[in-house]
Amino acid sequence: MEDQNIKVETIRPAFPAVTCVSQTTYLTGKSPSDHGIISNGYYDKECCEIRNWHQSAKLVKSRRIFDEMKAKAQSENKTFTSFVNCWWHTMYDSNIDYLVTPRPQYLQDGGKLPDCYTSPPDLRDRLQNVLGKFPLGKFWGPLTSIASSEWIATASKMVDEWYDPTLSLIYLPHLDYCLQKYGPLDKEIVPLHLKEIDKVVGDLIQFYTNRGAKIIILSEYGISPVHRVIHPNRILRQNGFVAVRSENGGETLDCGVSRAFCYSDHQVGHVYVRDKSDIPNVKRILQKTPGIRYVLDANEQNDYAYPMATSKSLQSHHSERSGDLTVIADSDAWLSYYYWLDDAQAPDFARCVAIHRKPGYDPAEMFFRHENPLLGKLWLFFKLFLVYILHIRTSVDASPIRCDMIRGSHGVIPEDVNYRPVFLGGGTKKKSNLIAEDVYQLLITSLLE
Repeated sequence: MEDQNIKVETIRPAFPAVTCVSQTTYLTGKSPSDHGIISNGYYDKECCEIRNWHQSAKLVKSRRIFDEMKAKAQSENKTFTSFVNCWWHTMYDSNIDYLVTPRPQYLQDGGKLPDCYTSPPDLRDRLQNVLGKFPLGKFWGPLTSIASSEWIATASKMVDEWYDPTLSLIYLPHLDYCLQKYGPLDKEIVPLHLKEIDKVVGDLIQFYTNRGAKIIILSEYGISPVHRVIHPNRILRQNGFVAVRSENGGETLDCGVSRAFCYSDHQVGHVYVRDKSDIPNVKRILQKTPGIRYVLDANEQNDYAYPMATSKSLQSHHSERSGDLTVIADSDAWLSYYYWLDDAQAPDFARCVAIHRKPGYDPAEMFFRHENPLLGKLWLFFKLFLVYILHIRTSVDASPIRCDMIRGSHGVIPEDVNYRPVFLGGGTKKKSNLIAEDVYQLLITSLLE
């Protein structure tokens, strides 16, 4: 890419600058008020439950690039096919011709087996018979490694050789792990991980170049250095807003009874308030909390997300799924989901990799329960042995319930452009001051050239 004099363009990220929002904004050219994805999860107000990391394409309320391009091709009697590998909200979309996405099997005995979901269905066996099971434990958890990105990259090449799709969207997660654990300022471990993913990306670029493809490298967000964690739910609980239930020796968040609670996702939280007359008081309490920079209502959120907006389509950011208030951390801080006041009362899932159970994001899942790495691994493998070899029903409680060791996070719109996402390639003339919604048209233009 350097030989071709391709310039790196920075992007003002989607807000919140998290995976599901960024990906959906890129693929629709719309804001959350239109496409409906407000975070990596949301509070289901009818079921009074938090839906975290769900994968159905039906959650997206706007048409995406593969919908538009397939419709255009059909109207012109042409063929357009798409392949999506590990992008979110892609299951059950008939306009995605070839799909690979993580989908573990949750067993009745409490076990969890690595697996993936594919379309067509037989693609799952074709890939896993050659590559082995999707490396779920290397994709998320304390054992994350380059193995997951290598699996994804190799699977992508196989799909391209088998089906030759018009558009391929490939997600490589590797840098997400080290940059959150050690921070972007780390000079020892992060450079090693960068070399690992550079090799994988370089191999993919060479492969697709040889097949005559146009290549775009795109990041969802940048990761900023952080050194402190804020616990909004603990603050709300201390002020009488959060309600809990005692279950199985610990406390669980009772969303339906709570007067107010925060769904925390990296540096941004959605605060849902049951009685709207409580909103001013909740806002006042959170505004006084050190480490919280903004507490915004719907109109204020729009101004934060699009301060220079001139297009009417970009002047509304608030979605029906959004919280009544949006909490934004200081640039050097992030928000936890923790709501218990005594670690002895932490719920049983708090020490597990349990992305669907926890009412918010938990980066502590990337660490071992014990600070000593050897002891941490031994404890993890001991619990895995009990569950998967001896078939004893028990929790794989190998994660810590402290998260002050996190050194990188994202979600806010960074003022420092060095911590913003980037766009490389595409062969299109790009305007200056790109925003996330512009990526959609850049992708369309590249496909039509």
